[in-house]
Formats: sequence, C-alpha cells, structure tokens
Amino acid sequence: MQTKGRAMSRRQFAGMMAAGAAVAMAGLPSCTPKQAAAAEVSKSFDYDVVVLGGGGAGVTAAGKAAEAGAKTVLIEKMGWLAGSSSLCLGGFYGAGNEVQKRAGVEGDTPEALLEYFLSCNGDKLDYDIQEFCAYHFGETIDWLSEELGVPFNDEVYLKGKDTVKRQSKCKNSGMDALSAVYEWAKSQNVEFIFSHTAETLVTDGSGAVTGVIVRDTTGRRYQFNAKSVIVATGGFCRNADMIAEYMPEYTQVATEVGLGCTGEGLQMGLDLGADYIGHGGVNGILWCPVASGQSKLIDKKAMWVDASGKRFANEGGQTHDIFYQVAHFDGAKFYAVYDQAMVDALKGVPASDFQIGLDKGVFTKGETVAEAAEALGLDGAAFQAQLDEYNAMCEAGSDTQFKKKAANMVALTQAPYYVLTMSVSSHGTFGGYHVNTDFQVLDTDGNPIPNLYSAGEVCSGTFIYDDYPAGGCGLNWAYTSGRFAGTNAANAALA
Repeated sequence: MQTKGRAMSRRQFAGMMAAGAAVAMAGLPSCTPKQAAAAEVSKSFDYDVVVLGGGGAGVTAAGKAAEAGAKTVLIEKMGWLAGSSSLCLGGFYGAGNEVQKRAGVEGDTPEALLEYFLSCNGDKLDYDIQEFCAYHFGETIDWLSEELGVPFNDEVYLKGKDTVKRQSKCKNSGMDALSAVYEWAKSQNVEFIFSHTAETLVTDGSGAVTGVIVRDTTGRRYQFNAKSVIVATGGFCRNADMIAEYMPEYTQVATEVGLGCTGEGLQMGLDLGADYIGHGGVNGILWCPVASGQSKLIDKKAMWVDASGKRFANEGGQTHDIFYQVAHFDGAKFYAVYDQAMVDALKGVPASDFQIGLDKGVFTKGETVAEAAEALGLDGAAFQAQLDEYNAMCEAGSDTQFKKKAANMVALTQAPYYVLTMSVSSHGTFGGYHVNTDFQVLDTDGNPIPNLYSAGEVCSGTFIYDDYPAGGCGLNWAYTSGRFAGTNAANAALA
C-alpha cells in the first residue's frame, strides 16, 4: 500500500494507534482476578514470529515476516508506535539509490560507501556488517521511496565527514516512513498489540527461545509462543543505570528519545547469555533548554562559546561533531551570544521560546555582552574579548579561528546583548546485542542463540563504533536490519 502527500501529525498518529490498540486487544480473552492469581500466565497464544518493539525496525521486521508467510504479531509497550524513529527528522544514509540519482548525484556506489564506513571506525568492527550496510542501505531507500511511496526531498545532503551527498531526507519527518511502513505491515496482516510490556524471553531445555511473556497495564501476564522472536525494542537512553554502565562519559547528557527506550528488551537477552557489543558511544543533537528538538534558537549566525567565553567550533559545522565536544564540557553546556538585531529577527514560536528562556533565567540580557554573561555567573571580560575578536573577523569577512562561511559571519553590534544557555541531547545509544548478517543474536561464544533475532538500535553497536558516521545512518540501520531480520526469522520459522 502506498502513502503519498502530507504525513499525519504525531498526535493524530498516536490517536490512531490508541484506537488500534483497543481493537487489537478486544481479541484477547479476558480472565478473572482469581484466575490471574492462580497462575502467573493468564493465557497463551501461538505465532510463527513475535516482534517486540514498534519503531521503524520492529514494524519493518513484522511486515517482512508476514510478507514471507509467517503468522506475525508485534507487541509494543506504549499505546502507540513509540520508537525513536517516530521522533526523528527522517534522514536515511545510503549510496546508489533513486533519490540520489534524481537529485543529480551520479556514480555513487556501495563500494565507495563501504570505504567511508570503514574510515569512521567501522574497521574496528565486523567487516561483514559494514559491507552489508554499504550494499543494502541504498536498497532500503529505494524500497521506501519506490515501493511504499514515502516522500523524500528533492535535495540530497552532505553529512558527517563524507565528501559525497548521501543523506536522503523525508519531506516532513521520520513519520513519513513509519506511517507508510505501518500501513504496509497491516496490509500484510501483521497483528499489532499495544500497551503490553515484554518481561521475559521463554526458552526450552536446550536454550532455544520459544516465546515471550508480556504484561498488560492491569498486571495480567500472557505468553506468546513463537518459532522466532525478534527484539527491536530500541536503545536505553532513558535507563540511567545502563548509561552509567555502558556509556559512562554521557551520564550528564539529557535525552529526548522515545519514552519506551528504557533497555528492558536488551536486558532480557543479556540474561540469556547474549553478547553485548558497544564502545561507549551515543548519538545526539544540540539542544535548547526551553525548546525540544532542533530549536531555531540554535542559530549558526550567533557566536557560540564555552563557559570560559572562548569559541570552540564553527557554529555552522556538523552538529554531531559539536555534540561530542559539548557532551564533555562541564555540565554539557555552551552559550550563544545574540544581539538585539538577532532577537528582532525572531518570529512566531521561537520568539515565544526566547521569552521563556529570559523568564526562566537561562537566557540573560545586558547593555554589554559582559553584563549579560556576568548575570549567568560567567567571565564577562572574556565574553567581551571574544565578541570583539569575532566582530573584527566578521568585518573582515574571514573566520580565522574555525573557517565559518562568510555568509554566516554577521557582526553582533546592536545593544542590548543576550547570552543564551544551550546544551546537548542524546538521541540514541550505540551498543546492544551482537548480531550477524542474518540478524541472529549471538552469545558470548559467538554462536547464534536459537530462534532469537534483533533489529534496530538495540543491536546498533554491531554497526556503529562510538561516534556517529553521518546523519541518517542510524535510521537506515533500523529499517534495513528490520527488513532482513523479519525475512530471515520467518524463513527459519517456516522451514
């Protein structure tokens, strides 16, 4: 089924999901409190494939499993499709696809993309996985755009340290892809069950996974028996203990990931002896404390400084690179300097956000930048000295510190001045299950755990080492791993 035109809003989609949940759960037999108390599991159900997690990876995996002929159910603990892919901007990284070609990017190849992945610490990971991603990421973009009708921008973007434009971006947001894949998965007869939390993977005497026990919102437990189980439960940015254990350098960084990304799906497999692979990295963006997402108050025409009042980066540079710098600053903070001309240029919601920042005291105002900085307890003289140097470079038309483009070099000379407290936010964890190119979950000896598969962020440490290669890699990993995990799990179940 194709979906074209403007994507529905997240609120509309969440409402649709809640309604779908009610319909789906109407088919589950109820049981009395006495029966629930008499046995830990109230009822059992039989499927070929059970998928845990309703983000891009899980919905894609479920659809592909059903397409291959497997009786498939997807179980999501929230009341809607709550994966981080529902919140993202919708960039997909890949080479040699039709979106690229329509944008005039000719001659790009998977071989060239593989070289780039290997240069981004991919050489420290399984070569086969790097090769797999390089050769199949473009296919996934074509599947979404050509077969499912997902709308993409006409332009393709340069990201990371790459020299080739390889990011294809959905016209509206990541919901363009997720809503299209959801509709397609329903057309393949995938059953969706919401507001049910997976608690335990079930195994037989040999250690093979045979199902999962889930809990509903009333505390009743159900057992879903399956010939294959796919864990696609996302990362664990909202689990402080896991961040402290696996990503200790990022404990001070706030997060905006999906509410369901709390790590239980990963822990279930680790409890069975699954191998963990990860090297302490997270994905993230620049963040404004008074506005979620990529606020327009994070303006590359401002001057950005650290707590000492020194510029630390090209304000128009790659946001992921700047994220990794700021994440290691004390308090994970940086500061944006505005003058009145920049404030006057704000319109609509950003102007409202600006006033909220002033009211909360995270933004300050002064007749000089020194006065505004001192109101935040910062070194006013250092801020003034840096602004004077910055304005001189703007007048000369050349950033001799960080090579910022001349078009973004605008002198800040109109009093009053403002200092805005800014920060960073994590958008994903690079660590989880160790998988092979069939997306089987491996144990600590490197052997597949029978009947257990994984897709998406919960196994992203297999593909990404520590720093993000480029915007769109994580989202394409989710959908590509979902495509193959679903098909492979179904084929094994039906063999």
